[in-house]
Amino acid sequence: MGFAACSPAPPPAPHCQQHERKVRVRERRVRGLRRAWCVWCGQHRRRLTPPQAPLSPREALCAVAVCDDAVSRDGTERAVGRSPARSGFGVFAQRLLPYGGLVSNCFSLGSVALGGGIISMPSSFAMSGIVMSIIYLVVITAVTVYSMTLMGYAMEKTGVYTYEELAHVLFGRGWDYFAGFVLWLSCFGTAVAYISAVSSLIDPILRKSPGTPAYLLTTSGNRLVTSLVWLVLMMPVIIPKHVNSIRYVSAFGVVMVLYFVVTIVVHSSTNGMKDGMRGDMQCFTVGNKAIYGLSIFIFAYLCQVVAGNVYHEQRPRPSVKQLTVASAIAMTVCMMFYILAGVFGYFDFADDTQDSILFNFDPVHQPYMMVAYIGMLVKLCAAYAMNMVPCRNFIYHCLSWNIETLPYWKHILVVLAMSVVILICGLFIPSINTALGLVGSLCGGFIGFLFPAYYWMYCGDWSIKSVGIWHWLATYFLVVCGVIAIVFGAIATVYFSFVV
Repeated sequence: MGFAACSPAPPPAPHCQQHERKVRVRERRVRGLRRAWCVWCGQHRRRLTPPQAPLSPREALCAVAVCDDAVSRDGTERAVGRSPARSGFGVFAQRLLPYGGLVSNCFSLGSVALGGGIISMPSSFAMSGIVMSIIYLVVITAVTVYSMTLMGYAMEKTGVYTYEELAHVLFGRGWDYFAGFVLWLSCFGTAVAYISAVSSLIDPILRKSPGTPAYLLTTSGNRLVTSLVWLVLMMPVIIPKHVNSIRYVSAFGVVMVLYFVVTIVVHSSTNGMKDGMRGDMQCFTVGNKAIYGLSIFIFAYLCQVVAGNVYHEQRPRPSVKQLTVASAIAMTVCMMFYILAGVFGYFDFADDTQDSILFNFDPVHQPYMMVAYIGMLVKLCAAYAMNMVPCRNFIYHCLSWNIETLPYWKHILVVLAMSVVILICGLFIPSINTALGLVGSLCGGFIGFLFPAYYWMYCGDWSIKSVGIWHWLATYFLVVCGVIAIVFGAIATVYFSFVV
């Protein structure tokens, strides 16, 4: 018995050894997949979270308007989950702007639309006429809300949330690159407009400041100062791979835009508004001049690119109705601010209204205007940084580069080269209205009109009988508006920028 107890155990059966090997192989595969997923998400040594809806490059812009943040699949920041409230302010913010609620969605949409286009509103009113401009804004507001509704229908049917994926699923292979290129071009043109806006912001400060060197009062001197602002304030914020706290700066910039509108109203009420209609001020204009103003109005409403984020983040569940209501509220508020800035700014300076109203004020001798100028500079720098994120991401996507594993020297090389090209374009374009008009006509026609309409059409089961006569007519009206914006808007912008 003692000898038997010391004898070795019998070897396991062959089928047991084979089963154990399979289990070990399966465990290694699972661990490998988990590590790969961690690297892909950029969440090293963190608890894995379920994958969120894919993030379009341009949609990184909407991260400035949401309270909570996480890291998306491509490494750009976006609001996808609720952060724990660790302070009294965090608790107050969550109660005031509940995650995925109507107020939060309205702020997300409004913060994207309300931006650099505000400084060109008075000149747009001068080009299109006061009454015609108000009609344009009312119509574009309604069309924008309807395009958001169509985006909601398309996302509800397909289950995807970005322009690129919708184009790939509904139109076929290759269309996702076209949609991505349009979004990239929109961001690129907007960044160029921001450089031009910084130039128009610096010019009155240099002209009104006593003791300014004569060279800085020239065009080349203004370009030099603009380049220094770009180098000191704009370049450093685009070098990091991930933009973190810039969303808070951008939220502050949105508040300063609202303050800027208030200063326009106050300045006009105490100056030019007292004189009423004068000079060549018109209520209506015709021809290319009126269409030129329309392109800038379209640019001011480009918020459709964040429809996927807003729709996906709705609570308790995504709803087309809630998306429509949030769009209606946000766009109506933006329309009111645009009308206030356009009407009061135009009445303030009449025929002397510049392409950028920043040229018209005297921030040196009016301290409240200087505060507005500093706030607008913060807004422009933050928006420039957020615009560069989707620009670089589209290039990385085309080159099949992963931002998480990309060497930093390559990343710096790409963003630096692209930013230098943007700077050169911004310094030498005739005016900010040229950039805004081209982006509004070419990109806005696709992003705001054609894509939403065709997305819904190509979802299937789309006919007069299935959708109704009013939806059928409204969708085709959206297509017609897109064609008008692209063809006539681009022609009018080129004509007034380079011919007249």
